[in-house]
Amino acid sequence: MAAKYVTISKAASLIGEKAFVLKQWEEDFCDLITLKRDERNVRLFTGENIELFQKIKAYKERNLDNETIKQLLQQQPVGSSPQTGLIDADIAELKETLSKITSFIESRQVQSMIQMDERLDLLERSVISSVSEKISETAKLQTEVARIEFSDLQDMITSLEVTAEAERETFKEEVQQEREIAQRKTDEREERFLAFVREHQYKQERIKQDKSGFLKQILSFAR
Repeated sequence: MAAKYVTISKAASLIGEKAFVLKQWEEDFCDLITLKRDERNVRLFTGENIELFQKIKAYKERNLDNETIKQLLQQQPVGSSPQTGLIDADIAELKETLSKITSFIESRQVQSMIQMDERLDLLERSVISSVSEKISETAKLQTEVARIEFSDLQDMITSLEVTAEAERETFKEEVQQEREIAQRKTDEREERFLAFVREHQYKQERIKQDKSGFLKQILSFAR
């Protein structure tokens, strides 16, 4: 850099972040970052400041938390890259972890578990096959039972239809008989009524005749 100090806007441009992000990082990592300020209290960044912020950005892009970033920055000498701390700190642990994993996979317990898993898988397939056969047999039996029950139901329906038809014929005959009886009773009532009317008319004629004969006798006597 040509100048000894740059403003926060220039530093943000060099780091590739917004100015407000650098302010937040200054606050988050205040134990590691010290910025110089001018008479107007404007932040002034040195080359080392910019290098430190670039490291923080690199760690942030790897989704590390602030505490982890602080530890890595404290372990690194000035001028080292962000990746160096991770490699130096983790390579031994990584080798040890890989060794433990390899030993664990090759252990007798794991091999026994793998064999047990294979036996369980075979047993599972056998059980599934057996259950499938049982289900198939049960389904066939249920289908046959349903077919027989349906056949019996059809016979019952047919029997009910025959019975209903016979009952309908019997009911028709009974209704016809009732109609005939009612018609005979009606005819008898009409005959009795006509006989009563004829008798009444006959009596009225007799009364008229008797009155006429009586009048004739009176007239004859008067003469």
